[in-house]
Amino acid sequence: MYTVEYEHDTIEIVILDDKGYEDDLRIEVEDEGVYISQWNSVLNEEFNIRISNKQWLELIAAINSPEGAFIIEESKKKWK
Repeated sequence: MYTVEYEHDTIEIVILDDKGYEDDLRIEVEDEGVYISQWNSVLNEEFNIRISNKQWLELIAAINSPEGAFIIEESKKKWK
C-alpha cells in the first residue's frame, strides 16, 4: 500500500510494507531534490538520503529497464 499527498511545493509518498516487516518508506519530492527516509525501529532513529531530481527520474526509469547502461537526456521542461 502507498499514499500520495500533494502539498504546496512538495509531493509526499509513503510506502507501507503490507506484511508489517519493514518500517514505512517516506519520499518527499521537492524542487531542490528528493529525500528518502525510513524509520529504524531497532536503532530508534530515522535514516535519510538525498538524491537529485535527475537521479530520481533515472531510478524510476531503471525499474523497468533491461540490463545495460543508459543515459537520460535532460530536457528544458520543469520535471515536477
